[in-house]
Amino acid sequence: MKIVLLNILFISAIFAQNGLTVVGGLNQSNQTIEEDVGDIDINYMNGYNLTVEKSFGIARFGVGLNQRGVKLETDVTGDGSSEGVSVFINSEQTLNYLSLHAVLYEIQEKICVFGGVQLGKGLGGEVKMKMSWTNFGQDEQLMYRESEDIDAEDMELEYGLLFGGDYMINEKNGVRASYYKGLSDIREDSKTKNNTISVSLLFKL
Repeated sequence: MKIVLLNILFISAIFAQNGLTVVGGLNQSNQTIEEDVGDIDINYMNGYNLTVEKSFGIARFGVGLNQRGVKLETDVTGDGSSEGVSVFINSEQTLNYLSLHAVLYEIQEKICVFGGVQLGKGLGGEVKMKMSWTNFGQDEQLMYRESEDIDAEDMELEYGLLFGGDYMINEKNGVRASYYKGLSDIREDSKTKNNTISVSLLFKL
């Protein structure tokens, strides 16, 4: 992670500080799964974004970090000898990316709207799973907990559409709302794509 941050600082120096914008905030990510996953609830996962941008005319280029992911929940009701026992499984998948984006934008007074593309190079991630159960209506108890790292090599190059808008509070500071629609699978043959809603603060240097 330190190496990635150093790379961002290095690219920032290349851009030169004149016209540089730093953006950072909260991601709310989800995944579109094209396969049948049965009775599983797919919920949003919190993450972060940190980006450095430079404008050239009506084009804007940026490099940064994006943390995406998803929460999966399911109830499994036992049968046979397990009758009366229900099992609840909760898992969280966190994925980290080094992102590059290029957008075109239009400014109208304090509001700027933009749209373009974003690429993401996987940096790795983590999967956490927790299993708990109720037995004949008794209180829920923790049964099992596991954490597993995701290798960067197992993550496919990500690409998708990025669009949103900025509202400038003053000449230097503003807020941004954006949406990323993933068009690529997060892993080979996974048929799963990332989607992210972001709310961020931006600072013009």
